[in-house]
Amino acid sequence: MKCQHCGHEVPEGSSFCNHCGYRMSTTVTCSYCHKTMPASSVFCPHCGKAIDNAMSVAQKSVTEAAAPAAATAGNGPDPEKATDAQRAAQRRAAAKPVKPVTADDDDDDDDDDDDDNGQEGRSNFNRNLIIGIVLAAVLIGLLSMLKHCNSQANDDLKARGDSVAAMADNSQDEAAILGAELSRNNFTEDGASIGGAVKLHGTDPDTPDRILGVTYKNDADRPFIKIYQLTRDGGGWKTELGQTKYLDGRNIIMDNSSLIAAAMYVPRAVTVDGKQCLYFAFLNHLKGAGEGNTGRVTLALYEPEGKKLTTLNYDGPIRSRSDGHQYVYSRGPLESVSGSERNFLQQEAVHISAIRVATPEEIEAEEEAKAKEEEEKALAGEENADTKWDHDNAENMDKLKEGEDVQMKSTQYDKPLFKMDEIKEKVETSKYLVFLDKKGMVYGFNKDSRKYFTIYSSAQGISKNGETSVLIKTANGNINYDLVHDKAKAAN
Repeated sequence: MKCQHCGHEVPEGSSFCNHCGYRMSTTVTCSYCHKTMPASSVFCPHCGKAIDNAMSVAQKSVTEAAAPAAATAGNGPDPEKATDAQRAAQRRAAAKPVKPVTADDDDDDDDDDDDDNGQEGRSNFNRNLIIGIVLAAVLIGLLSMLKHCNSQANDDLKARGDSVAAMADNSQDEAAILGAELSRNNFTEDGASIGGAVKLHGTDPDTPDRILGVTYKNDADRPFIKIYQLTRDGGGWKTELGQTKYLDGRNIIMDNSSLIAAAMYVPRAVTVDGKQCLYFAFLNHLKGAGEGNTGRVTLALYEPEGKKLTTLNYDGPIRSRSDGHQYVYSRGPLESVSGSERNFLQQEAVHISAIRVATPEEIEAEEEAKAKEEEEKALAGEENADTKWDHDNAENMDKLKEGEDVQMKSTQYDKPLFKMDEIKEKVETSKYLVFLDKKGMVYGFNKDSRKYFTIYSSAQGISKNGETSVLIKTANGNINYDLVHDKAKAAN
């Protein structure tokens, strides 16, 4: 076999050339179709292209060198054919040589792979760059379209808001105008309801028309009312929040049905001290309050120039009328009625049937009942049993002295009314025990009900008078006391 590098004969089976040290290989790869073939091939047996490699060049060089000698000997090719062979050899020498495939060529293959990978990476980068540019262009287009749509939607929403506001304005309904303007100016995000609105007409050509309105909300944390002013501005309205008032822990009710008031009275535009104002009223009971609990009715006056809110509150127990409506039974306003604003509100209270103001006679009767209740409360308890009996039976004692039969007042107690070491006398029947202490008080004990009660005071002695009565000895005579019915009468 011949060396692909130097063309010398090499012993069969050698791994390296014994002349130049070149690594031997038995195959080469076609640079055109990339298929393998014997290393000594001059033309590719697969695609027919001329193969330029060290072994084929060496063989052709030996052949071309031997050609003149063969021609001289008279048996070689003719000069014309030799010239064609030389020209072919020159063309093949100018072509890119194909390197034989050897074990040491792995690194070269890696370099080729790196080149291929580099080319492939650049190709992928270029492709990704193009895709990114296209996606960016599409995204910019979508954003532009979305912006346009949003702008169009906002314009449509504003146009609809302006249309609604115009329709409300044409309706001349102050509450409708207020609602439309609050919506158009994004004042409705608090979720409040319209409580009422009134129009204030300009007093002179330089004073524009205004609308004053109130909204309210029973918020879970902080219920509130808000007062707005709308001022005529050209063909539309300028909206301004005048004041916010929080009513913590209250349940706001703002309608004439609950106020039991006519619409001609609440709400309305009024003039107080020469100033145009908004007058309105509402219930603001404690949350969860019902009949028997304390309720409140608030009357309010709002003066827009100074943004001043004046209120007058009526508190009292909640009661029900025969028609099913509830009202607050009040003794009068909580605040002192001083100043023109509160004087006006007090006068307006008569038009609101949800307020029932007590008369002087009712207040006097309530004071007496309250005093009696407090007195009875003070006399309650076993320790006050003697004092209570004297208080409850003062008139009965006078009647007994006059000889009348009297129904005595007796209070039952669960605990003993005396101490055993203070007992002077004792009488027992089948159902009762009767005791006389050293102070002259007579006590009874019911064996069936296990209750104690007071029978008499200022007694001198006691004795049994049957199974259900006892004879009480007094300084003015004897008294027969029926233990079953608490009846007393003079005894002979």
